[in-house]
Amino acid sequence: MNMNQKRLFIVATLLLFSAFISNAQDRPIGYWREHLPYGSAVGIATDGRTIYTATNFSFFTYDLVSGEMTPYSKIDGMADIQMSCIGYDATTQTAVLCYQNSNIDLFRNHSFYGLPDLKLKAVTGSKNINAVYTEAGYAYLSTDLGVVVINLNKEEGEIKETYTFNQNGQQVPVTNFGAQGNYFYAATPGGLFRADKNNSNLQNVNSWQLIGSGKSLTCLAFIQNRVYATGTDSLYILDSDSLKYVLRTNNRTRHLDTGTNALYFSLENGAKVVKMDLNYNALDSISFGLLHQVLEITPDNVWVADEYSGLSKLTSESTYSAYAPPGPIAATAPGLYAENKNFWIALGSYNDLYQPVGNTLGIASFKDETWKNYTAYNFPPFYNDVSDFIVTTKNPVDGSIWYGSLRSGLFILKPDGSYVFYNHGSQLEPKEGDTTTIAVNSIAADEYGNMWFTQHGSKHELAAIAQDGTWYHFSTPYLRVYPHGAAGLVIDNSNQKWFYAPNQNAIIVYNDNYTIDNTADDKYIFLSGLQSGIAGSRVLCMTKDKNGNIWVGTDDGISIFSCADQVLQGTCIGERRIVQYDQFAGYLFQTEQVNTIAVDGANRKWVGTNNGVWLISPEGDKVIYRFTIDNSPLPSNTIQNISVDGVTGDVYISTEYGIMSYRSTATDGGTVNSNVLVFPNPVPSGYKGTIAIRGLVENADVRITDISGQLVYRTTALGGQAVWNGVDYKGHRPQSGVYLIFISNKDGSQTNVSKMVFME
Repeated sequence: MNMNQKRLFIVATLLLFSAFISNAQDRPIGYWREHLPYGSAVGIATDGRTIYTATNFSFFTYDLVSGEMTPYSKIDGMADIQMSCIGYDATTQTAVLCYQNSNIDLFRNHSFYGLPDLKLKAVTGSKNINAVYTEAGYAYLSTDLGVVVINLNKEEGEIKETYTFNQNGQQVPVTNFGAQGNYFYAATPGGLFRADKNNSNLQNVNSWQLIGSGKSLTCLAFIQNRVYATGTDSLYILDSDSLKYVLRTNNRTRHLDTGTNALYFSLENGAKVVKMDLNYNALDSISFGLLHQVLEITPDNVWVADEYSGLSKLTSESTYSAYAPPGPIAATAPGLYAENKNFWIALGSYNDLYQPVGNTLGIASFKDETWKNYTAYNFPPFYNDVSDFIVTTKNPVDGSIWYGSLRSGLFILKPDGSYVFYNHGSQLEPKEGDTTTIAVNSIAADEYGNMWFTQHGSKHELAAIAQDGTWYHFSTPYLRVYPHGAAGLVIDNSNQKWFYAPNQNAIIVYNDNYTIDNTADDKYIFLSGLQSGIAGSRVLCMTKDKNGNIWVGTDDGISIFSCADQVLQGTCIGERRIVQYDQFAGYLFQTEQVNTIAVDGANRKWVGTNNGVWLISPEGDKVIYRFTIDNSPLPSNTIQNISVDGVTGDVYISTEYGIMSYRSTATDGGTVNSNVLVFPNPVPSGYKGTIAIRGLVENADVRITDISGQLVYRTTALGGQAVWNGVDYKGHRPQSGVYLIFISNKDGSQTNVSKMVFME
């Protein structure tokens, strides 16, 4: 058979077996996806066709002609997050992205080129990048070290030189930099420095003339041969060798921009854009949230970077329209629940004392690939002093999503879009000593359809709403030992309720004896400290694994209660498991602050700490993955929450600077093989990724053979999904053709045969 005949045979075979092959290819194993906010703009630049928008957590472009918005993140090659400013050089067609940690990216032709030299430079003091100015193939960064000059003509950029400035023998930072005519100008807290562009020794501070000594300057602008500078609350114009006072701005100018015969002031306090003509008559004034910059393309095409409204276009004298790629309204999400390609987040906050902070950003959902945000600004039920939603989960009976607030009660969002909001006037109890606060800080469903939750700080800190709508309240004397001590509710396989005292190493287990309406037969136990096997000084999270064990995360590692059904007998002590990593042995996650633990379909544990994410084996004795900001697109090593989608295997990771998801190898297994999916299928020529077989009976035996029955590969499913690296036992890639996949549970009562095609 020649090569053309072989290819024809493979295509014909593929068509013949098309009924067995998924026509909806899925994302591959190992795929990262960002879920970042794009509505927090801190800087903008343009090439005339595209607007480049820097945000606190990401970066995106907006095509002025097509209206297309393209988001970018570390997944796409960005070096960092938390941008401080941005500029664009027309000569080299390069956008210069500057970060708060002094890192730098050059963006050209849809690719990023990292320039970490300034970030890595060992100096005493701050290296903050305050502004960027570009001209003729060079970028001039205003930094706390001086002006850092970057040669953009080199593909990856190169720091050419640095200009430093002194006053009274002390080096001063540069807040802004620019050029007019034959001169460079640098604004500093000590005044305005000027030098001839053609001076070959600009690194020598004596090459610069100080003008307006003692004036603390923040911004510069250049228009019609005029040089403007702003001070703390004033506008100045350069008049020969002096700065002439023009007017008082009454507050600090964050950015000073120019337009057609106009100046734009981005004012910090009051957050306004004020437009003035060159006779200093106010032409317009529009209020924003936290204003950063104005960009005039034409007088009728004016754009604004605002930290609350994002990239906005001024549409009239008093209104604007906001533009941003879809995403959550905020990065911080302490509450997170994922299921079947959808997820829900709670966007509130609390301080180190576990107290609400008045965060009104509400809640959000990502459903059917569509984001929806519910905030105090766009959702009427949240208008009236509603804040700090910190937990969320799903009611498995009716599919409603439950959100708990550390200040404003319980909000239930139903599948049809209707809602129930329990706050003041409901059967929820306020916090003792603070009747304005109703705190619901953990929620869990039991196997009977009852929804349980903790009312942090109330008289009865454990409560439930039965499936028929009846409310129940419970208390234990131990809650008086640790007042306001209820969080992190978990229900074990014996229907016992486990919860802990925030900022303490104490756990309470409550057993209602399967009689939710009868407290006379209830029992409870109090666990505390090392005598109970609890590591550390603070319990931070709890979860139940697939074997019914309770995993407890603390500020000093993990304790495991593998005898949860016996805990009321007083003989169940948490185990501080000793594990061997490389050549070292120690307690599981000793010295690590464990913020969250999630269990995947293979009973493996995803552990979130202040030093990144670990995936460990079911018993915790093996590290499978570790992800940090250095080896993954994670925006931060501080992990707040993790939720695993058992259907897709996606692991949603909430960090202090945004949410990422990772397509992992395990899914939830079923009792039968259901809708078995092989992807990619066909396997394209040259493909070196992981092949996944999903929809399997739990922990299935999976054997892959060629069409003649010769074994190519054998494995055990990770929960409901088997994975294969695409090579046989000899390390060779199989030849082109059809391969059979034989699937069976342990006793052989559930079997399935699927097919896949290799293309070469």
